[in-house]
Amino acid sequence: MEHCTTVRLSRERMIIGTIVGCIVGASAILNAWGLAAMGWGNAYYTAAVRSMGTSWHNFLYASFDRGGYVSVDKPPFAMWVQVVSSKVFGFSRPALLLPEVLAGAVAVWLLYWGLRRTWGVTAGLVGASVLALTPINVMVNHSNNTDSMLVLLMTAATVTTMEAIRSGRLRWLIGAGVLAGCAMTTKMLAAAPVMPGILVAAAWCAPVSWRRRLRNVAIGAVAMAMAGLWWFVVVQATPAHDRPYVGSTQTNSVFELAFERNGVRQVEGVSSFPLGPRDRERVSGFERPNSPPPDLAPEVLPEAEQPLFVGGGNRRAPGIGGLGFNSGLPGASRLVNRELGGQIGWFLPLAIVGAVAALWATGWRASARLGAVLVLGCWFGAAAIVFSFTKGVLHPYYLAGLGPPTAGLAGVGAATFRFDLQAGRRRAVLGLIAVVGTAAVQWLIWRRFDWRTWWIVVAMVVVLALVVAGGVTVWRHRRAGRPLGARPAIAITAAVLGGLALAPAMWVEGSLAAGVNGTLPFAQPVHAGRSGNTGNGITPNGGFQFPSLSVPALVRYLREHSSGERWLLAVQSAGPAEEVIIPSGEPVMAIGGFIGSDPIESAAGLRRRAHNGEVRYFLLSITPSGVIPGLFGEADTVKWIPGTCRAVPNDVWEHGASEDTARPGTQAFPGGPTAANFELFDCAGV
Repeated sequence: MEHCTTVRLSRERMIIGTIVGCIVGASAILNAWGLAAMGWGNAYYTAAVRSMGTSWHNFLYASFDRGGYVSVDKPPFAMWVQVVSSKVFGFSRPALLLPEVLAGAVAVWLLYWGLRRTWGVTAGLVGASVLALTPINVMVNHSNNTDSMLVLLMTAATVTTMEAIRSGRLRWLIGAGVLAGCAMTTKMLAAAPVMPGILVAAAWCAPVSWRRRLRNVAIGAVAMAMAGLWWFVVVQATPAHDRPYVGSTQTNSVFELAFERNGVRQVEGVSSFPLGPRDRERVSGFERPNSPPPDLAPEVLPEAEQPLFVGGGNRRAPGIGGLGFNSGLPGASRLVNRELGGQIGWFLPLAIVGAVAALWATGWRASARLGAVLVLGCWFGAAAIVFSFTKGVLHPYYLAGLGPPTAGLAGVGAATFRFDLQAGRRRAVLGLIAVVGTAAVQWLIWRRFDWRTWWIVVAMVVVLALVVAGGVTVWRHRRAGRPLGARPAIAITAAVLGGLALAPAMWVEGSLAAGVNGTLPFAQPVHAGRSGNTGNGITPNGGFQFPSLSVPALVRYLREHSSGERWLLAVQSAGPAEEVIIPSGEPVMAIGGFIGSDPIESAAGLRRRAHNGEVRYFLLSITPSGVIPGLFGEADTVKWIPGTCRAVPNDVWEHGASEDTARPGTQAFPGGPTAANFELFDCAGV
């Protein structure tokens, strides 16, 4: 008998292990699907990774350029991982994008591991499956943005907290604090939603005395603060002339970047970019709520396929399809609206009702299970509130940070419903409410788009049929006066949740078919198969944004005529700079930082750099329009150049788009703001 039990348990473990392997493998496949079409992903961070790999100084300070002029707008942890990958495998597209693919799959496995050890196998399998099928998380894992690493670190911190509560060991809580701190050095306050839950859950539920709990929580909080703030302190303590300017700030302060620009200002909707009268005139198209930006009028599309553009706040207006700026109006229903519902809304009712059922089941008694609900629930609640009511720019890909707690609470809820079904408790009615609410939200999300409407009908019919079949099974067992049993309860739970997975699974497939934007990823399949461009508005080959530039010809000319200057070239903003940095690795100065709004250099200072031989060549846009290049304050900084420096004839350095890294004639936004013309100036002898 004992031998048979051992064999049965071994067989069950093997089956479960196979299922987990399939879920994690499916996650990796989805994350990697179509990766070859991503090009260099987010070219801004790609250029930074190449520059950071040239010296320890640039590595530490996250320098955008090899000359150490300005840093990128994020802390460096995620880019450190990419630099290490590029050193191991060589600077290439796979070396930059595969870490994000793996990060997403590892996060799926970690969520399973943590839930299994607290709420059981059902919770782990459901949670891992939901995260693997959350559309925005799949899309984000195609990009070298910082969010994949952020999600992985936050998930790891949460799971480590669960283990700290289960075991009562301090080292696990210290590990959770360090991981949460590393998330802070990945994307600043975007990591904040996970932090309170770690401390609250540990203080409430750790299986030790109150005195030890408070001591452990204090130590964990110190570890979190040290791991989260050390890099910011180091940068701020370094004299400004010994480090790059802190990009995307007005005061060269890393704390402004972390707590104002990407903190209070972001939530309150206060612009980080100072606009003077001339700048307002140049971007006036962004200030008219019912008009698209100049030269960016959308093509005529059915209403259901009409893309949305958000400018000057979160106002609904027509505009460029799939730029990833769309988030809709702030409010309680924002996470299921047309703009964001398809990203994260598919399992929200299941997560919310599941959390309520789980709290009811625990009776708020301190335990590892309550700790898991608290750490996931606090993360979910904090993130949902911030995302729902943020007045500033809210890119859809930010919602990837809501994926793991949503999936985790959905898994916990599924386990609770399964146990309630098995035991015949009345609380199982909450499971029915969760399923009906989830199906209703999925229908609401899908009906806003004119895309494969037959599929959502099929999915809803399947869910309804499975619910009815499950109800009949329960009714028959109760009528016969016998308990439902574990296997029927598991089968009903798995079947119904499998039905609920049909809609988001198809949404993921359609979004991957439409193409993923490497800069601003989001999930929306309605533009699948449209005329050569992906549904998200980039060229299928991930081509560069400035097809008028022949980058190889420009670099060849500059290398042949340079005189050992610190920067090979200076441009107005990061857009054209990354075009040169990525293929050549040369130092290029972005005078105004990311989009030209940083007051890094005055006209006199820039002229002094040219006089001292630090920079000789300037590439300026002569047809500024739209977002980049040269949108904001750098105009006064460079206006002396055309009248002072010698213009280099185009036929000397520009030899046609056929030599460009992008496909000849392609544009990232056809006819849009990046189709600029440039003129090269030689400032030798200024």
